[in-house]
Amino acid sequence: MDKILRVNMTDLSVKEEPYPEEWRLLGGRALTAKILLKEVDPECDPLGPDNKVIFAPGALSGSVVPTSGRMSVGAKSPLTDGIKEANSGGQAGQKLIRLGYRALIVEGKCKDPEKRHLIFINKNGVEIRECPELKGLRTYPASEKLGAQFSKRAAFMLCGPAGERGFQGASVAFTDEGPRHPSRHAARGGLGAAMGAKGLKAVVVDDEGGCRHGGQGIEGCRGRRRGNAAASGEDGG
Repeated sequence: MDKILRVNMTDLSVKEEPYPEEWRLLGGRALTAKILLKEVDPECDPLGPDNKVIFAPGALSGSVVPTSGRMSVGAKSPLTDGIKEANSGGQAGQKLIRLGYRALIVEGKCKDPEKRHLIFINKNGVEIRECPELKGLRTYPASEKLGAQFSKRAAFMLCGPAGERGFQGASVAFTDEGPRHPSRHAARGGLGAAMGAKGLKAVVVDDEGGCRHGGQGIEGCRGRRRGNAAASGEDGG
């Protein structure tokens, strides 16, 4: 069953929720916007606890469809004060959905502004860890340290010192295949600042043992096409 993963940085709690059936064909930008419109006060401080940072793969992520592995990041923008989405390539989108998560929602804000945390997601569940060794690091050295801690299958999403300091132009960096350099960026709207303001330095996604083999989106589209073809007497194969 598809799920939404919700992490609260204020009390460091984790909750899984069933993915709404009516959102079955949503993913990426459409999904981040839907959640923001439903859950985030438009008057909230973009760097405050009431803003939410949402990571959502596309509806076809996890499948063999070309270019289907992009990840959308959504939040109220520190730069524009409006709903913002920026997206990136890299490994994380495919890996997150292979673990059954259609979205990761990060809400609240760390009570101690000097602390940094990472979220580790794998087949066994979700863990929030303090990561003082990553505080203030740029994304490349931070990725090197994460690479020494986690398996070669793990993908990283992280912000640099600009995000930690709330700079309005900060991006969210994503690692790519091979040496896992954080060379991909969701770079619009200052979403790295929204992430860093929560005390969140990195998200680590390790899909080893994950059994997800394609989004509901692609199966839903096939099912609707077959149903329409059957109703019209055509071959839906």
